Amino acid sequence: MELLCSEKHNSEEKKDCMDGIINIYKEQGYTSHDVIARMRGISGQRRAGHTGTLDPDAEGVLPVCLGTATRVVEMLTDTDKTYEAVVLLGIATDTEDISGEITAFGQDRLPKITDDHIGVVVESFKGEYMQVPPVYSAIKKDGKKLCELTREGKELTPQARSVTIKDISVMSNIVDGRLGDQVHAVRGDDATVGSTKGTLVLKEGSFMDRFGATGEPEDDRFKRNSDPEWMKDEAVLALPVKRFVIRVDCAKGTYIRSLCRDIGEKLGCHATMEKLIRTRVGSLGIESSLTLAQAQQLAGEGRLAEAVIATDECFMNLPAFHTKEKYDQVLENGNIMFFRHFKEYIKEPVSPVRVYTSKGEFLAVYQFEERRKLYKPLKMFTQ
Repeated sequence: MELLCSEKHNSEEKKDCMDGIINIYKEQGYTSHDVIARMRGISGQRRAGHTGTLDPDAEGVLPVCLGTATRVVEMLTDTDKTYEAVVLLGIATDTEDISGEITAFGQDRLPKITDDHIGVVVESFKGEYMQVPPVYSAIKKDGKKLCELTREGKELTPQARSVTIKDISVMSNIVDGRLGDQVHAVRGDDATVGSTKGTLVLKEGSFMDRFGATGEPEDDRFKRNSDPEWMKDEAVLALPVKRFVIRVDCAKGTYIRSLCRDIGEKLGCHATMEKLIRTRVGSLGIESSLTLAQAQQLAGEGRLAEAVIATDECFMNLPAFHTKEKYDQVLENGNIMFFRHFKEYIKEPVSPVRVYTSKGEFLAVYQFEERRKLYKPLKMFTQ
């Protein structure tokens, strides 16, 4: 009995010491907080955090950091991301997505907008531009989130700020239809002649067909708490609209909802975001992501560790330094380090760098301080 209890204790301790990142695919209906709560239970790791919030109606990549890897949350949140969104031309909403109430219509302009014009306007957003964030956002003003102030009835005009669009393109055909249509996305090689009317046919490299493909539709989490009033108005649902998919590579701080709004404004017809899927956070892509159900199954089979990504894989774009054996303790203590501490010959200092012990254990990211000619810790990942 004593041996069994000891083995159980060691097993639980090992499970609780899981360090690294699991690339979760957040399904529609879950909040980012829901995912973290579920992953704490699945992994048995109390220390868990996510790298950038996704709205409940959005899907896609939500890396979950466990154990010492939670220290990378802020750094991953600041990395570039890739999104795909369905742009809905013809209406504007107060939330800038279809969960909000309609504030403007733009159907009169739609017949004059050509597919080529849409492509030109979309690509014109590449680079830096001044973006006004949505009033329904987590940006804080006087210590309170804008979304909270807006729900209190306060009229707000968020301050425009510079955002960077690294790349942007149209990733589907442009579909004419009605606001109430249920449009599906299919890959180009799955579309057959004569069956593509009202269907978003995706270009190679798009993942929009994955949206809504996982999960059980009867699950309560897939039901909206309160549909906007216009979804019950048959006359509004019959209004003509255009739909298409865009892919966006962007730096931190970019609101895709607001980008869709701005595309509509530039086209002169209003627009809102209908669907959003995040396909990449830093180096972590949708191809390697797992749903919560898949993570739960691996945990039940005792194989969850197979899905854990080592923390240093997030920093493979950084040069690697290794300490000399006699200086391992200097690194483990998080002390400043000089050129002589490393095995590598440093002719020209680079920064930041990932730093390993002499035995190859990743422990930190260091940055070079020019004034003192030394390396100091930027982020430590020791126990």
